[in-house]
Amino acid sequence: MSNINLQDLVDRAGNMALNNVWGENSYKINMDILKLDPNNCAAYTRLAKYYKLDDNIEEARNMYLRALEINPNNRGAINNLNEMEKEQKENEDVNQIKSIGDLVKAGKTSILKGKYKMAVKLFERAFGLEPSLKHAISLAGAYEKVGRQDRIEIIYQQLINDHSLQNDIEAIENEFKALHLNVKFAKKG
Repeated sequence: MSNINLQDLVDRAGNMALNNVWGENSYKINMDILKLDPNNCAAYTRLAKYYKLDDNIEEARNMYLRALEINPNNRGAINNLNEMEKEQKENEDVNQIKSIGDLVKAGKTSILKGKYKMAVKLFERAFGLEPSLKHAISLAGAYEKVGRQDRIEIIYQQLINDHSLQNDIEAIENEFKALHLNVKFAKKG
């Protein structure tokens, strides 16, 4: 009975991964797999993806390392660990930049070089330090390059909520119209 249950769980987890479903249900199914088969490398790899998407980088790293203990040739785990190390290095590099001007300059350079994820990090930091319209537009442009329309809409709503003057709102709307947002433009009056 346990093998049938395990195979059902493995099939469900595999289908969820193929359909890019990484929510709480995916987490529970993969944990159940590990209770029945503590050496299931694929379950550790899927859990690593779940943790990574949840921004729990340390736990994601632990899951990939556990997968490598089981199968030292697991290319997915190796590649993802390398990518995580690269992202950590980029984050450290971004955090070393102290001036907003240097962040913006580096962000623009990253866009020109096609390094859109790096540009997002740089513009996020600039916008976090100085949440102005010009930094929001730079960040929104970088988000557009990485396909994060949802984040553009969040920035837009944040700007609208933070500005009560109609002139400010009109300027925000004019800048964001080019990004074809799926939100209704606000009118305060």
